[in-house]
Amino acid sequence: MRKYLAELHKKPDHHKRQFALLASGTITLFIFGIWSIATFGINTKIIAETENEVSPFQSLRMSVAASLEALRGNFGELKSGLKAVDFEAKYQEMKEGALDVYGQ
Repeated sequence: MRKYLAELHKKPDHHKRQFALLASGTITLFIFGIWSIATFGINTKIIAETENEVSPFQSLRMSVAASLEALRGNFGELKSGLKAVDFEAKYQEMKEGALDVYGQ
């Protein structure tokens, strides 16, 4: 494979494009496979003994959902905090303080 990749730049353009299409198609198919498993899950029957068990994808999905909810809450707090700040008064205070520093 290393030899093939090392000599790929010497191949004709149509061969390079075919290789790029194959590589990107493989990566896209892999990503689509992971996404479909995470979204739709694996269709299995629920057994009474395994009702409390959580699959790794369900755990990952719950973790991501909790993280996004926490981020949404933090952005909400940040938004309300910025609304409470009086920027004009702070600007005037900084402006007057800057003039005092330089003796004007």
